[in-house]
Amino acid sequence: MTRPLPELSVPILQTKPDAPITHIRFYRVITPLFGGGVAPQQADPITTVRASEIRGQLRFWWRATQAGRYGKNGLQQMKRDEDALWGSTSTPSQVQIEVRKSDEGIIIHRIKVRGKDLFWGDPESPISYGAFPLRKIEGNEPPGGLRFGVTFELAVTLPRDQKLREQVLAAFWAWETFGGIGARTRRGFGALYCEKVEGDANVGPWHPPKADKATVDQWLHEQLQQFVAQGNAPDGVPTLLSEYRIAVNSTLQSKAKLDEALKGASSKYQEWLPALIAWYYPIEKMQQFRQCRRNKGQTYGRSYWPEPDEIRRRTTGFKGTHQELSKTRKFPRAVFGLPIVFQFKDKTIDPPQTTLQGARHDRLASRLILRPLRCADGKFVSMALVLNAPALPPDGLKLVGANGGQGTGIDTEPLTKAEANFLPLNGNTDVLKAFLDTL
Repeated sequence: MTRPLPELSVPILQTKPDAPITHIRFYRVITPLFGGGVAPQQADPITTVRASEIRGQLRFWWRATQAGRYGKNGLQQMKRDEDALWGSTSTPSQVQIEVRKSDEGIIIHRIKVRGKDLFWGDPESPISYGAFPLRKIEGNEPPGGLRFGVTFELAVTLPRDQKLREQVLAAFWAWETFGGIGARTRRGFGALYCEKVEGDANVGPWHPPKADKATVDQWLHEQLQQFVAQGNAPDGVPTLLSEYRIAVNSTLQSKAKLDEALKGASSKYQEWLPALIAWYYPIEKMQQFRQCRRNKGQTYGRSYWPEPDEIRRRTTGFKGTHQELSKTRKFPRAVFGLPIVFQFKDKTIDPPQTTLQGARHDRLASRLILRPLRCADGKFVSMALVLNAPALPPDGLKLVGANGGQGTGIDTEPLTKAEANFLPLNGNTDVLKAFLDTL
């Protein structure tokens, strides 16, 4: 005689209230990806998009959005909170990220148009100017190519704590709006567009509704108010503030030039053309601003900027037909980032190659970010942002090469109004603000 089996109830699985939440973010890289590998200036042959790189980007943008809550003397507390949230050698991260379904796109080593290269080494190309590390340097490994059309999915596990969750989302918003992946992201390479988010509500994506200046300005103002902690940040920490400096502009001015530059190039570039046009505009403006020459429209010639004359004073002196044109003994373009390599055309009478860098640290990341921003209507705007960060290294500047540029110490005081009375500053003593005013 068989006995009836007892009725079995299926246990109901319940999520703990404090369990983390995982969602998926879908990304498209809208400008060429430069580098991104474990070797500098080389595309990674195995993993195009690495979770460790993204985590580093998110930590930077967490500091940029949250540092205001710590005050001038709060660096140590900020570091403790950063490690508690993002992880350290002794503490696991409360934010888990995993790269899924990455498409490495196509790698391009050259885009030659009528014998000239749009990205590598053509002095007349604004994008080549912004991409100067791509140029081959004798004795070094040639830089890797650019990847076009990269896409990837990112699985993100957020902490349940609401305050920490909001801080992490602020880092994602800033990274997606102002940052990117790979090298040269502050000059627009590897710019991101988050297409959609699945698996959680109220976690983005965040996009301006439409591509016009008033709408984007209003959107940026509202997002900065929402995501950026107000207050003084610890000294030396780059931040985003509600008192921001943003420039957006119609891309029509650069479209004709880039269309002309790409005429006859393969049609495979056409799908990236709208983002390239929006990117081209601020890069071209930066080239025109930083290379403002007395013989307008020429690739080479004497500059309005004071640095070349000051380098001559400190090295070889004025030779040949080169007379002193500027009496200002400062290096105002250092605020664009360091190092700056100065190369003179005539090797018989001009100084040899000279490098301006920090007195103790050769590099200083640029405060200026240039990139395209895609709006919800599918169109693009050009964007320029100046981070709130030290304009110059705390230990001053020095010249390397040409006997070290011997002489008196380099004056790092801001330009006076009289000293700034030259093109393209026109009396504006804030160099980066003067640049933004050109957009």
